[in-house]
Amino acid sequence: MRRNLIKIKDKINELKCYIVKNKNIIATYIFGSYGTNDQHAASDIDFAILFKNRPSLFEELQIESDISEIFARDDIDVVNLNKADIDICHQVLYTGELLYCSDEIALADYKEKVFNIYGDYGLILKKFYDDFAEGLNLNYGSSR
Repeated sequence: MRRNLIKIKDKINELKCYIVKNKNIIATYIFGSYGTNDQHAASDIDFAILFKNRPSLFEELQIESDISEIFARDDIDVVNLNKADIDICHQVLYTGELLYCSDEIALADYKEKVFNIYGDYGLILKKFYDDFAEGLNLNYGSSR
């Protein structure tokens, strides 16, 4: 999915310069509603990062804080793809836009793993979410 990131182009370039310095980062994506037709005034900016080695919680929080400073916004979310739920990983890979990649082979291996797992469990997850939405609709009149 191609996004309209013109308003934050300079910040994206600054982010890329920051990411290049971290040798533990394999790939960085932007995903979610920002830069899409679904963006609205309260839209946050969602990033997903794939690491070579699992970072400590402190390192994750430092990266999120640094990215918030780059964009001068508090509404920045950073997802660690190494430990995220499979449906989030799939959403990032399927709908997100790759901003940076230091190791195409490692990223391809990760994608293959996610798509294989999601292929096995995606239908089960979809059924679960559909049943959940139906239950909400029955009990509360709407699932949204």
